[in-house]
Amino acid sequence: MEYWQNAQENDVPTIPTFQHSLNIKLMENHRLRQTLDRIASFYNDYKVGYVGHEGYRKSTDLVKLGRCIEELAAHGFINPQNTIFLDLGCADGRVNVLMSYFVKHSVGIEIDPEILAEFNPRKEELTQKLQSENLMQPSDNIDLFHGNSLEAATYETIEGTINLRFEDIDLFYTYITLHDLFGAKIAQEAKANSLYLVYGFSKILPRYEGLEVIIPDVASQGIVALYGKGQF
Repeated sequence: MEYWQNAQENDVPTIPTFQHSLNIKLMENHRLRQTLDRIASFYNDYKVGYVGHEGYRKSTDLVKLGRCIEELAAHGFINPQNTIFLDLGCADGRVNVLMSYFVKHSVGIEIDPEILAEFNPRKEELTQKLQSENLMQPSDNIDLFHGNSLEAATYETIEGTINLRFEDIDLFYTYITLHDLFGAKIAQEAKANSLYLVYGFSKILPRYEGLEVIIPDVASQGIVALYGKGQF
């Protein structure tokens, strides 16, 4: 990107100052925050909590989760150049959309095909709204799959489609449901130093053999805990 001041006598381009670059960065961060808040507002209109075809369906509070993700990014736990993210029960993909701004690849698995089918039309509607409001578009790095997050066949499909294995995942996510079974699978099969983000707990945190608590209350939102496999 080139920076230009107002035309001077010789129309000589100038090198951006540190303050100018800092102002640009602050503007970008402000626009990202506005975008994340708009995404949260959009999906909040579709927030659910009811018994569905495959069990009780819950929706993540994207405002709170967004603050948590910003905190993780600020402390280097995730980055858009390297981090591979997996939502173990992605529903309509709202968390994957949010995460697409912070990670290299945002992957999700949903067991209910009817719920998963909501992803494309809602993302298309969201994209149009963001565009009309001059906000940042979701990255083209989202892949969602129908399947069972505990079954090997699901990961065989993912590997065959996008060449990612369970052992490639850097950050796993779940909203309480099957959190203990997912924790055991991560402890046994995930790579060392992988992270497990669990939404839905506050004062009393579960413990998972083979995983350790890294941050008991991410961003002081009282809803998300971060676990890790290995030494941190």
